[in-house]
Amino acid sequence: MSQTSTTAHPPVLRQPGAGDIALLFILALTWGSSFLFIKQAVATLPPMSLVAGRMAIGATLLLAIAFAKGQALPRGWRLWGRMVFLGVIGNSFPFFLISWGEQFTPSNLAAILMATIPSMVIVLAHFFTHDEKMTLGKVLACILGFAGVVVLIGVDALKGLGDVVIGQSAILCGAMSYSLYGINAKRLPPLGSEMLVGMILVAGLIPFIPVWLIHDQPWRLVGDLAPDGKAWFALGWLGLLSTGAGNLLFFLLLRRVGAGFGSFNNYLVPLMGVGWGFFLAGEKPSWNALAALVLILSGLACARWLKPRRAVPTG
Repeated sequence: MSQTSTTAHPPVLRQPGAGDIALLFILALTWGSSFLFIKQAVATLPPMSLVAGRMAIGATLLLAIAFAKGQALPRGWRLWGRMVFLGVIGNSFPFFLISWGEQFTPSNLAAILMATIPSMVIVLAHFFTHDEKMTLGKVLACILGFAGVVVLIGVDALKGLGDVVIGQSAILCGAMSYSLYGINAKRLPPLGSEMLVGMILVAGLIPFIPVWLIHDQPWRLVGDLAPDGKAWFALGWLGLLSTGAGNLLFFLLLRRVGAGFGSFNNYLVPLMGVGWGFFLAGEKPSWNALAALVLILSGLACARWLKPRRAVPTG
């Protein structure tokens, strides 16, 4: 058995380029629809069933691509243990927490709470990685990006803070879980991306299945309890795009430019949500959408071009 899969070092991070920024926007566009479709799905589909379904659909898509490309299965118990851990903290755990928390939290406030992810990531990365230290550019990016999200959604949304603490706490715990995933996933060995991400989804789904079966008893979701057509469509969308394609894009960003820059998609996601509303529902963006765009893009510029000074050798 070859041990290259467990001993190879992860790729070296690089400075984000135009292609990486484009990838960040595509990811945000993909994930920007998630809040809308989660809300649509949980109206008639239990949150745990939504989590299990979207993970299964996403894993099936990615593994089909991986096998078609001839990618090898991961080898070694240590690597599989890491994938189970990543599958839980990056998928099943936050998926459930956010889906459940959104039942008690307005979607605009949920989007603001999720916008705390980049701040969590840059702090965690500073202390737990050697190649993603905190810089002035990253701090400014977090300040400007978060301000952009608040301007976009409206300060009034913050008035709901503390109304249903348990729901908001669940979303924040989901955000922290995503942050931990970003820090740890980039350390995986350089195997086929589709195979790794697909297997991470499978590894996270397997321990989740018994809990789902006991809690939701999906065989009872028939007749009046059966999900409606909108819920099934939302499940398919979330599984194929938000979970399958979205997780793959995020993993590619992690490998290329690191968790910090990759996490900045969370500032773009609400902005893309406005775009989805414009194209699907004819909702005209207001002035604050333009102001938010300027703030968020300014933050990305700080993260990309404002680099730390190099120490000048003395003597």
